[in-house]
Amino acid sequence: MTTIASTLIQPRPVIGYARVSTWREEMISIELQTKAVEEAAARRGRYVAEWIIDEDATGRNFKRQVMRAIELIEDADRPERELWSWKFSRFGRNRHGVAINLARIEDVGGELISATEEVDAKTAVGRFTRGMLLELAAFESDRAGEQWKETHELRRSMGLPAAGGRRFGYLWHPRRVPDGHGGWSIQEERYEALPDEAELSVEAFQDYIKGKTGFGKIAERWNDLGILNTRGARWQDQGVRVYMDSGFAAGLLYVHDPEAPCGDPAKCKNTEHYRHLAAEHESLVDGDEWDSYKDMRLVRRNTSRRALAPVYPLAGLVRCGLCGSSGMVHQTRQERGKAYRCNARSRRAVEHDAVWVRRVVVEDAVLAWLVDLRREIDAIVAGKVAVPQPRREPDVDGQRKKLERDVERAAAAIDRAFEAYTLGDVPRDTYLRAREKHQKTRDEAQRKLDELPKPEAAPASPVPFRETVVGLIAEWDTISVPSKRVLLGRLIRRVELRPGDGVSVVPVWAVADEPKRRGPGRPSFRPE
Repeated sequence: MTTIASTLIQPRPVIGYARVSTWREEMISIELQTKAVEEAAARRGRYVAEWIIDEDATGRNFKRQVMRAIELIEDADRPERELWSWKFSRFGRNRHGVAINLARIEDVGGELISATEEVDAKTAVGRFTRGMLLELAAFESDRAGEQWKETHELRRSMGLPAAGGRRFGYLWHPRRVPDGHGGWSIQEERYEALPDEAELSVEAFQDYIKGKTGFGKIAERWNDLGILNTRGARWQDQGVRVYMDSGFAAGLLYVHDPEAPCGDPAKCKNTEHYRHLAAEHESLVDGDEWDSYKDMRLVRRNTSRRALAPVYPLAGLVRCGLCGSSGMVHQTRQERGKAYRCNARSRRAVEHDAVWVRRVVVEDAVLAWLVDLRREIDAIVAGKVAVPQPRREPDVDGQRKKLERDVERAAAAIDRAFEAYTLGDVPRDTYLRAREKHQKTRDEAQRKLDELPKPEAAPASPVPFRETVVGLIAEWDTISVPSKRVLLGRLIRRVELRPGDGVSVVPVWAVADEPKRRGPGRPSFRPE
């Protein structure tokens, strides 16, 4: 009998969970939470077999260690079926995430228990009470989020970054500073340029524009100089990229467009939904340098990684004019000894006449093309050569934007209806009616959008590339190979080679190629 009684009162193992928010809205430490949970669990004949801790983590999503706690509850080989926390709000403050993950716990016979809120979720009243407590937590989270959003908007309207903080190249003067007597004094918040860091920043932009360096090289140089980032850590290439792309050094703020059709702007990764706003701080790089930087970013984004560190200035640009395959450099016995040849033919993947042109001939032909191109640009600028203007339809662009917004809004409405249905907020027939209504709206908007005439592309013109052309000609013999390759990539789509030292240059502003078969070469193998 004694053995049976001792077995009945043996403490039951549970999983403990504690979280401190990034906003510290309750300022309840991990130690206080764990102590409260352990004491409450002991009173009910439980003990915490394992703790899962989230320090400095928001409850607005479930990208936290709490997912590990849920997995332990779901593990059939583990005895724990209860997840204990200080309050229900520690579990989460996101309605959708709470519903899904609470269902995961209850589907395996588990239970979420609050150490400080006496709620029996096995009863209807208890489930209602728990639901109200979780809804209150979500409401408080939404309210705090709205307050932060308003604060961020106010700061942006004042030309300040939403979150404040240090920025490389600047000395930050925060609004509140210690007064030396245990209190605070208020001053005008501003960013003041730091000469040494500002010089490095400008140098990085200028070298990047010239094609002399990349983000990794910039990070390496700053680290070698002992320059740390604003968090006191060594620079990495992605940190340099984020800093330069933000435009802060150009006197700009990078913000999400409030009019963009996003379900959750905080999670938006669509770069088209972001824009730059003018700020109040002094810019380190001028507007022309910033525009040139953005142009070079686009060029490098469309250039292969191998071509960014080339051995030859035309790496990745040379193509066989007969079959379209790449032209590879190989060693010859002649003086100045390297030549381009068709890579596919050398591998016997195709059969056509030999395509073999010395490297010096190809590069001299490209230089001659640049000289002719400069004359052509000068003639266009002087008005000797007329460039046709694109035909404009005044209302089509506005109609297209409106219809695109209608399509996005209808799709977002369908997603919201489905989410409400999965959470049990609306019955199935209501969801089906809403889905049918928004699908009709979306399909009608898409039909009208498809019927609109396609936007006419601006006429091809080399005039915008004049500065690049002039610079390449002037520094052809002195510029580095990587820089030359990047700048040529801004002008040239490909360099075609043909038998008999035939070299022709296809510029990036030429009419897009029509899809065509590989030819005139034929496969050297028999298709199966």
